[in-house]
Amino acid sequence: MDKTVIEQIVRRQPLLDRELVKLENIKEGSYCIHNSWGLGHIEAYDPVLNKLKIIFEDREERLMDPVFCAKKLDILAENHILVQYKIDPKAIEERVKNTPVELLFSLIENHPHQELALSEIEFIFKRILGEKEFRRWWTVVKKLLAKDPFIVLSPKRSNTYVFREQPISVEDEVIEQIQMHKDPAKKIEIAARILKFSRESQIAMATEIRGVLDDLNHIMAGNDKRLSTAQKLMCCWIRNDLTEVIGEDMEYFEPTAESLIRDCNNLGKLVEELPASYFERFLLLVTCAFPDEWEMRCAHLLRNSQGRFTNECILFLTERGCHDFLKECFRRWLNECSLKSPLLHWIIKNRHVRKFADIISKELINFKLLKAIFLAIDSEALASTSSKRIPLAELVSEDRNLIRDLLSDASEENARDLCQMLMQNQWFDALTKRLLLARFIKEFPSVQSLISEKVSDKRLEDNSLIVSRTSFDAKKKEYEILINEKIPANKKAIETAREHGDLSENSEYKMARQDQELLLSRRDQLEIDLKKAHIIDFSAVDKNTVGIGSIVRLRSDGGEAGETVEYAILGAWDSDPDRHILSYKTPLAQALLSRRVGDDVELTMGDKVSTWKIENIARYVDSN
Repeated sequence: MDKTVIEQIVRRQPLLDRELVKLENIKEGSYCIHNSWGLGHIEAYDPVLNKLKIIFEDREERLMDPVFCAKKLDILAENHILVQYKIDPKAIEERVKNTPVELLFSLIENHPHQELALSEIEFIFKRILGEKEFRRWWTVVKKLLAKDPFIVLSPKRSNTYVFREQPISVEDEVIEQIQMHKDPAKKIEIAARILKFSRESQIAMATEIRGVLDDLNHIMAGNDKRLSTAQKLMCCWIRNDLTEVIGEDMEYFEPTAESLIRDCNNLGKLVEELPASYFERFLLLVTCAFPDEWEMRCAHLLRNSQGRFTNECILFLTERGCHDFLKECFRRWLNECSLKSPLLHWIIKNRHVRKFADIISKELINFKLLKAIFLAIDSEALASTSSKRIPLAELVSEDRNLIRDLLSDASEENARDLCQMLMQNQWFDALTKRLLLARFIKEFPSVQSLISEKVSDKRLEDNSLIVSRTSFDAKKKEYEILINEKIPANKKAIETAREHGDLSENSEYKMARQDQELLLSRRDQLEIDLKKAHIIDFSAVDKNTVGIGSIVRLRSDGGEAGETVEYAILGAWDSDPDRHILSYKTPLAQALLSRRVGDDVELTMGDKVSTWKIENIARYVDSN
């Protein structure tokens, strides 16, 4: 736009004089950025309409008011990397891949404030590399930036890289960051980095370390409510270690690590917030703080432990000769039905490890332990608000010898009870249940009858759907595509359409909303169906009675010369009329279920009612 046009615009709207520079930069051929539409190219200005013609990344041409552009668009300079990429993409791609740090250095150096936010880096380089390649590229480049003396993360603004005119050492940078940060948790985190420096570096920076100690002591004395007990304990340990580094006395320091955990009402929660590398140190602290009851304290922590701390706690106790104590704890917790998933997981994985033979006794490896496992999995499944994995359940299905080992001294009645627990379990899917039940049957063949009864009962439940694995997987795949692809794409389409203006006359927006209603309705229906689904493999069907999984041969009432037809009756989602496969939910299949060879059946096919005799019943699984 020329000066005359700009002057007319400013004259009509005086407040736009602050956007004068931006208006002057809006020229034909320039590039701009919009938050939603991305990178755009200014094609031309139409003086009659007073509109700018701009083409954005979606290749759609938009006519836009210059005032709107001045307020909402960022006009890119000619030397901007995205403009250069449009002019010579190969040259920029080569720089991005071969000299990324130098490229970022030039971007930061040329930025008005000599800083570059991570969001800007993502915006630029995702357009050059693509989202997937950007993630790999950034993982590497981020590590290179950490070593560069001229580019550092701003201590004032998170995820913002700034330019430093004079490079400083890593040691000086740590001290500088501690001094600049006001957040006590951040100060503690940065101070811990000093402990990783070489001994020579630590001695050379003894004066600076004393200053850091003053900061840490100030944090501890202030009893800052923003800090958790775990963060205070970390501060205390780092303070003590730094004091030892410079060879000074720490006896006068308050509070002490021992006093912190004596005053703590929930040691279990505290240890969950500590880094794993500090677990052993924490347990040693428990022995110092509670010299007369440290074993019971550690046992309480172990009983409610999870993850790596479970193993760390057991190792700590065994190294101190507490084998009999642990053995008795395991026995008592099993009898009390209070063994939780993480500890059960540890017992299963280590039951054959010679090192732990003294604490995982043969008396522990029995059917009661399997009962505790099923209860723990069920409890965790009911408590879970998402579909996150349950490691104990995965281990049970993967360990081929577990059920055999735990049923070695079980009675048939014990096995039947455990089978019932498994079939009622809330977590295992039907396929995994069949896999585990097969292991039960191998040890106790008599439980097969119980399983057949349960399957039969399940079929009679009106609220369930009997389905095949193939049809279930197809429904599940449809659901996943809906959740992960179609609904997010529709949401994005709605947001884009909303940007186009007046919603009452916006056909794209209305169509996107209609699509949303259909997609959400289909999602809800699939969720209901998948929850009701009970997967079977049709292997338990009786050859003497028509059931789900039967192939039925029928002959019309014309005697031996009558017409014959065969139908396979399968799951609710397996219907394929062209192949004579019926869903058991169809009226035709319902008329045949529970009938025997020789029975006459009256069937309605279209408008015609005819009588057919069941001539043969076979199993569908035997035909494949």
